[in-house]
Amino acid sequence: MTDVHAPQSTTPSGTGPSGTGPSGIEPSGTAAPGTAPAGTAGAAPSATATLGRGDVADPVPASPHHPWVTAAGLVLVLTAAIATIFVAFSLPAVTSEPHDVPIGIAGPAPAVEGVRQALAAAQPGAFDATTYPDADALREAVLDREAYGGFVLAPDGATVVVASGAGPAVAQLLTGVGGALAEQSGTPVTTQDVVPLPDGDPRGAGLAAAALPITLGSMLPAIALVRLFPRRPWLRVAAAGAYALTAGTTLAAVLDAGYGSTSGDFWPVALGLSLGIAAIALTLLGLESLAGTPGFAVGAALVMLVGNPLSGMTSAPELLAPPWGALGQLLPPGASGTLLRSTAYFDGAGAAAPATVLAAWVACGLLLCAVASVVRRRPAADAPH
Repeated sequence: MTDVHAPQSTTPSGTGPSGTGPSGIEPSGTAAPGTAPAGTAGAAPSATATLGRGDVADPVPASPHHPWVTAAGLVLVLTAAIATIFVAFSLPAVTSEPHDVPIGIAGPAPAVEGVRQALAAAQPGAFDATTYPDADALREAVLDREAYGGFVLAPDGATVVVASGAGPAVAQLLTGVGGALAEQSGTPVTTQDVVPLPDGDPRGAGLAAAALPITLGSMLPAIALVRLFPRRPWLRVAAAGAYALTAGTTLAAVLDAGYGSTSGDFWPVALGLSLGIAAIALTLLGLESLAGTPGFAVGAALVMLVGNPLSGMTSAPELLAPPWGALGQLLPPGASGTLLRSTAYFDGAGAAAPATVLAAWVACGLLLCAVASVVRRRPAADAPH
């Protein structure tokens, strides 16, 4: 019987007889392609035997610096973001000073002119003074939110008329100016607060702190509705409207019964808060419906980084550098704050302008949703059946 290991002894590869041996085993010179010939153990493999059928070439290794570059870029982007947010919220407060604050002056003409000149010399451009015929007319203007306060001049002294409900910061400013005028003229000065803050919240902290919760409370439901109902724009509108009513009523109850921060009727306060929440939520939903995530992001940035810092809720719009104070009143957070003060302390006086601004934002949001619905239906209608 032929030894199957015999061909491995001394026969060089390719020099053995052709064909197969008697036992059907190929000689070493005719080894199967891709396998090392017999008797060549330890020899370098041929070029055709480098990779087998199941082998995969090693991938080119990624640059070891790539993750570090990504992490460094992320750090820089986040740092820029936090710096932007900090500046947006802090800059209005740091640069706060009076600009054309509407006030009134009542009294004899020579005394009124003297106060005007003193105010212009002490703080140029700080006050926009209007002359009123008497003290009652000045107080009526304050109650109608035509003026923040003013000065009633008389031979035996002066009275500083303020309205803390219109803004504690402005009331403190006018009180300080009245004290300075008293020192200059040598006459006694008294202070009269015609719209004081409630006893439950004598510093007005409740309303001042409401700006950010109103903004966030309007954005979060819009985000949730976008994620839950991506292709149901009118369902989202209905849900946002219902949410605005319930949230506005709840916030009014907290401010009134919880904190004692309001002195006006409950339902005007609740409806005003609801209108402000609806203005933000519906606008964001409309932008997302028409422009997707980029539209929503632009709207959210406008409301949070521009509208909220410029709302004037913690001070007054006239204490912000122009034109930012006026711009803030055209955005939902600023209009909501002004409407809230009007309904909470002034029985609705001065509410028409901010309510109109908020209604316009609500209409804008609904219009954007309607346009988006038409745009989405048109491709479906034009598609071949």
